[in-house]
Amino acid sequence: MLLRYTLALATALLAPVFAQEEASESCKAAMQACEDDLDCNNLLGPLASACSTLTCQPQCRAAVMNLYQNKLGRVLLKTDGSCVHGRDELRQCNFMPNGKVVHCGIAKLACEGDMQCQSKLQVYMSECEAETARGECSGKCQGFLKQLTSVPHGKLFETCTCTEKEDQLCRKMRDEVLQPCVNPKPTPGPEASTRAPTRPVPARAKPDEPSSAPFVLPSLLLAALLVYRALSAITEF
Repeated sequence: MLLRYTLALATALLAPVFAQEEASESCKAAMQACEDDLDCNNLLGPLASACSTLTCQPQCRAAVMNLYQNKLGRVLLKTDGSCVHGRDELRQCNFMPNGKVVHCGIAKLACEGDMQCQSKLQVYMSECEAETARGECSGKCQGFLKQLTSVPHGKLFETCTCTEKEDQLCRKMRDEVLQPCVNPKPTPGPEASTRAPTRPVPARAKPDEPSSAPFVLPSLLLAALLVYRALSAITEF
């Protein structure tokens, strides 16, 4: 009896661990098409082996990007991913292109695969990359980014993210190219430039500085006395 209860408890506890997500029909169809294609099938092995640690390693990111650049692999990754080996890591690291938040590298690949998005990205990059590298974003560049994020694939750039593992290109894209215009710094209001300049406060005389006024009158008296004596001396002769 005790053994029966022990086995029942162990089964209940371990069931969630071994539970398998049921694969959707759209994922299974995309997976079958990929497996039937030699190039696409060769990209599935590296994906399965690199995306099994749940640590967002660079090898997993590279495997996802390689698969995404294959036409059939791209169709597979755009499904719910329920039949993809390593799907838990792909979701955790934001490597699924249809997620709410997507890795900036995947977002860039998705945009470059769409003609409308690609043209708007090229305009933004060519006109604004030098400006955003300084942490600045003019009204013109804010307008270019608004045009870019107005298309479906470009919308991903507003919230795209990076991993913490050797992801320099992604961080450059996010922090130096996108963020200055996604979250622009506030500019001073018009009243700042029209505000009247502050008049300088005149310096007060120091209390211990002696004034020259008390010495003026005695000097005048002395000069007058000297003139009088000179005139008196002249008249005596």
